[in-house]
Amino acid sequence: MDTQGARQLAARLRAGVWLGMRVELVDKSDDPRLSPGDRGLVEAISDTGLVVVSWDRGFTLEVDPARTPLRRLAA
Repeated sequence: MDTQGARQLAARLRAGVWLGMRVELVDKSDDPRLSPGDRGLVEAISDTGLVVVSWDRGFTLEVDPARTPLRRLAA
């Protein structure tokens, strides 16, 4: 595995989610468009561990799972 692949794998493990996973916002977020209970689909995970979520309310937003807790949902 090259270094970029290793960084991406480490970021995914830290985030605790994977591509295509359904997630739910557990607590309030810094972004006023999000509310606890909002649900979405994980579209990408950056090398730094930020999770790109396509929210069911019609927008896509990057969240930091260390600051914005997400709950994994069953498919």
